[in-house]
Amino acid sequence: MERSRVRWVVETPVEEMKTSSYDRQIWENKDEREDVQKKTFAKWINSQLIKNNDEPVSDLFIDLRDGNRLLSLLEVLTSKTYKRERGRMRVHHLNNVNKALQILEQNNVKLVNISSNDIVDGNPKLILGLVWSIILHWQVHYHLKDLMAGLQQTNLEKTLLAWCRLNTKNYPGVDIKNFTTSWTDGLAFCALLHKWQPQLFDFDNIARKHPNARLDHAFRLAHDHLNIQRLLDPEDVNTAVPDKKSIMVYVMCLFQELSQPDDDIGDIDISVASDLSQATTPTTPVAENSGLSIANLGVPASRPMSLATNVSVELGGYQVALEEVLTWLLEAEDKLSHISELGPTLETLKEQFHEHESFLLELSGHQDGVGAVLEEGARLLAEGGLHRDEEQEVRVQMSLLNSRWEELRMRAMDRQSKIHELLLSMQQKQLDELKQWLTKTEDRISHMAASEVSQATLDEQMKQLQDLQKDVKKEQVVIDAGRNIIVIVDEDNSETVYAQMEDQLAALDERWNHICQWTNERAEKLESFTTVWKEFVDDYKKLLSWLNETGITLRQMEAVPASEIGEFLERIRKIRTLKMEMDDNQKRLIELQKSVQDIGDKEMTPECADLLEKIENLQDQWEAIGQIMEVQSQRVGYSRI
Repeated sequence: MERSRVRWVVETPVEEMKTSSYDRQIWENKDEREDVQKKTFAKWINSQLIKNNDEPVSDLFIDLRDGNRLLSLLEVLTSKTYKRERGRMRVHHLNNVNKALQILEQNNVKLVNISSNDIVDGNPKLILGLVWSIILHWQVHYHLKDLMAGLQQTNLEKTLLAWCRLNTKNYPGVDIKNFTTSWTDGLAFCALLHKWQPQLFDFDNIARKHPNARLDHAFRLAHDHLNIQRLLDPEDVNTAVPDKKSIMVYVMCLFQELSQPDDDIGDIDISVASDLSQATTPTTPVAENSGLSIANLGVPASRPMSLATNVSVELGGYQVALEEVLTWLLEAEDKLSHISELGPTLETLKEQFHEHESFLLELSGHQDGVGAVLEEGARLLAEGGLHRDEEQEVRVQMSLLNSRWEELRMRAMDRQSKIHELLLSMQQKQLDELKQWLTKTEDRISHMAASEVSQATLDEQMKQLQDLQKDVKKEQVVIDAGRNIIVIVDEDNSETVYAQMEDQLAALDERWNHICQWTNERAEKLESFTTVWKEFVDDYKKLLSWLNETGITLRQMEAVPASEIGEFLERIRKIRTLKMEMDDNQKRLIELQKSVQDIGDKEMTPECADLLEKIENLQDQWEAIGQIMEVQSQRVGYSRI
């Protein structure tokens, strides 16, 4: 049997995760579609890159990874030139992306939880978040800041909604309440364009067409007359819930081309413009804003124009980071809700232990992200640049975010505790069963060792050994299946628990090794005895037969002396042959005696003693035959035979 040690692996539970005292936020991203955002954002980037004749983006998640296209985009947006590394190694890509992130930071673009590794790795959600932050900053900073500052408004979405409602007022069938479902039929886009140039088409005629036809008409008209790229496709808008950000990007482009300095949206009711909280967080109890207008939001009139713009951009960056954190949080909750029941086997439980440890490490890795979002929200609140409804919304979001995080953390830690408890119980049961088997087998070995090896009992002892070997082999399978012992430790008892388990396993390992060693030695002993006994019987019979035949021949010579020269010569030849045979058989006798003596040196059983006695008898006969042969040699005068 092969010697197999029991190995163990010490696992340290994931450190308990802590968070701040904020509460939490459930964020249902039902109005965001990653595939549509990917396409829309790529088209927006290409609409900028074409200004410098730069290579366009084909796949947003791949083409931004090396940082080159990102730097080209920033060159267009900042009207500056930046050096970049042309190498193809990851380090070159990281350096380019880091350069781009530094440029964004220098331009006051607030990025939360977005690193160069995320972009180089092609993380879809974070790449979309990065591009959205860029769009927000440059669209707001250069095209919406005057209007928002004049209105003392920091919420980009509400400003755009107010402008859209102003310019589509009195158009039949057009009621813009959000940036999702209000745009699906295409009438809102057509109304904005008709308000700008009513002579270009008949609105009533367009209103009778299919929604996809209206959308195609609006996008084609905007492209031909306003040079606005077709960022959207009709099928992406005419759905149950279109992608909100994609529509906002397109509307910002329309605003850039269609807004007039004298647009008076100060009295437009923005109660319907609270879509930011309602569409993206439908379960959030946001305070009602009924009757509020942009003109009487209660923001200090002394706020500088640049402050309103910066607050809007920072609020947008906060919302992007919040969305990313909550998207992951929902995925983690879903994963935790669909995990299987614990067990039932120890092997399955160990797999579940490692899977859950990986989940906890992932959870721990996102803890800083949650904290960063909460810190950013706290900073926005502390700076006091938000309106009352925005401040209330941020507070609710932070409260709900932290509560949801805490609930997820507690559920995860509770499952970890249950796994640890069951794992310790099942492992100890396995060790106890191994101890019982070892004790039983050691008793069995003691009885087997007490039986002397003999020809009479050899068959029975071989059968007992074979049965033992089968049982050891069977137990080996059990040990192999559970040989990795997981030791649950913590800061208080790690050394003690580890030392105790190490001692226990070392003792079991020693006992198991002793059984395997004894079984191997027993097999060698029985096999050796079987081989020696067979050789002894064969050689003993041959030697005994030769001695008997030789004795008869010599006694005949003694009885009938040779008288003639021919008889003398024949007798000399015969004696010479017998002498040669005697020398050969003498070697066989010595080897046989040595084999039996080797067994006797290890364990002198009665069987071995009997064998040695028979060999001594052969030696006595050998000496007698030798003396007779010597006498006959002298008689024929051939003493040197």
